[in-house]
Amino acid sequence: MAGQKQRDWRELCAAVTNEPDSKKLDSLVQELIRALDEGEREWRYPVCSPIGTNGNTAGDVLYG
Repeated sequence: MAGQKQRDWRELCAAVTNEPDSKKLDSLVQELIRALDEGEREWRYPVCSPIGTNGNTAGDVLYG
């Protein structure tokens, strides 16, 4: 998958349900797991802006 845009988990689920080849199915399932893991990381650990609302850096905001 290097150099490719990661497919949406919904698209991968549909592909998994329709794949008769067991080797391709295994590959699709692994890709689906990676996509779900990445989505969970984005949901659990959102990326915060390094700049505070008053223009201070995150370090200034957190540590004064």
